[in-house]
Amino acid sequence: IAPVFVLLEYVTLKKMREMIGWPGGSGDGIFSPGGAISNLYAMLIARFKMFPEVKEKGMAALPRLVAFTSEHSHFSVKKGAAALGIGTDSVILIKADERGKLIPSDLERRIIEAKQNGYVPFFVSATAGTTVYGAFDPLISIADICKKYQIWMHVDAAWGGGLLMSRKHRWKLNGADRANSV
Repeated sequence: IAPVFVLLEYVTLKKMREMIGWPGGSGDGIFSPGGAISNLYAMLIARFKMFPEVKEKGMAALPRLVAFTSEHSHFSVKKGAAALGIGTDSVILIKADERGKLIPSDLERRIIEAKQNGYVPFFVSATAGTTVYGAFDPLISIADICKKYQIWMHVDAAWGGGLLMSRKHRWKLNGADRANSV
């Protein structure tokens, strides 16, 4: 319907993926009106990637899923879990340090605990710029944990993602290139 706009979207999203650090801008993307809906989209994609049958069979066919995010993350992570039928009780809040950054050792401990209790960890939302402290979670450590346990890693960069364009401050997003979604 709007071939010029489709082309602009393609070029812009590819450039954004390159800025994240994905090789050659590989991947996919979608424009969204804000961070809350982006976090919902990420959770939706993570769930579908792990359990594609959810599309036809619904949540009743899935085991009890759990997601993890910092105690300082945006409220939209819990809101997304509610909207997707996962439930807000299935979002496990991970402790943050005195500067507001997620503590990786607590994340790993809570993942192990969830698995021991029969839950299926499927999603970790790291934050690049929390709304209160402006904290950037340690993305590299989180990426290592997500890789180890085969969990989708999302980076909520609605607040701090613009630093990908900064030569001076880009380092705060080191590890974002290892995420499944940003």
